[in-house]
Amino acid sequence: MVKEFIIASLLGIAALFIIIKNLKNSAQGKCNCGSCSSNCPMNNKNKENQKNSK
Repeated sequence: MVKEFIIASLLGIAALFIIIKNLKNSAQGKCNCGSCSSNCPMNNKNKENQKNSK
């Protein structure tokens, strides 16, 4: 019983850490998709901003 509680708590803490990390990246305008591929919305948005600024 205690073992399951510890594992569930660790999973919950890990999930919370990932969510907070993604929210911080989004707030700073960084990519938060995990693997900034060419179809990432944040990557596309950054490319458009760079084109418009030139």
